[in-house]
Amino acid sequence: MLIDDLVKPVKQERSDLDERLLQADRNISEAWIGLTKRSMLIGWEGAFIKRYNGWERLGYMDEKHYRADKGIGRSTWYKMVGLAEHFPNVSKEQFLAMSIENAEQLAVVPLEARENPALLSAAATKTAREFENDLVSDTAERENKPVSEVFVTMKWRIRQAQREVIERGLEDWQHEHGIDDPGYALELMIAEVHDRPTLVGFMTESIPRLSRAVMAAESQEDLEDLRKLFARHIQEMGEILKMCCGEFNAEQEAA
Repeated sequence: MLIDDLVKPVKQERSDLDERLLQADRNISEAWIGLTKRSMLIGWEGAFIKRYNGWERLGYMDEKHYRADKGIGRSTWYKMVGLAEHFPNVSKEQFLAMSIENAEQLAVVPLEARENPALLSAAATKTAREFENDLVSDTAERENKPVSEVFVTMKWRIRQAQREVIERGLEDWQHEHGIDDPGYALELMIAEVHDRPTLVGFMTESIPRLSRAVMAAESQEDLEDLRKLFARHIQEMGEILKMCCGEFNAEQEAA
């Protein structure tokens, strides 16, 4: 057998994976910029890229840089990718058919139950309250425990999962700001939330920063980086604008 006969299947496998990673990347971009911002699809494709550690193959240093470049919020990214990771053997169609609430509830039961066709079907068709009742009853019967005990346990597991999302988001924020101490980072994050920038303040800060970037751009690579910078800037400006409008509407309603 020639060496080429051994190498060709490996090269084909790598080519197929690269194409699938690129498709996952395109799906994430389309889901995020779409009107519905399909979070479940972002989670599914993000988990796929993470499973194969495909960040570098897509041109990024790591997951954090990928998320930041896509402009996807930390809470959305880590919540949805983490959620999808709980369903490694479920089909894409089955995962996307579930509501976020039902997927979160199903994610905290044992793997065998997560892959139960009946529960997956219920998660795709029932309301969160209806599915919660079904899942608690199924778990109580399977584990031979009182319904009340199972209900409390499931709520605790869901809170633990939410805590993990918060911790991953905090780690990402630390990385972005070059902070090693999680406690100090959390303190700064809280301060940042309480002292959220106004739209005017954001524009005042960003104009000189963007101006410097424009003047410094010379090569094709610089122009590509500039394009990404402006894309992130527009995303951030939109988020702050929505926040400001929300605060204004809340003040109007209170008045």
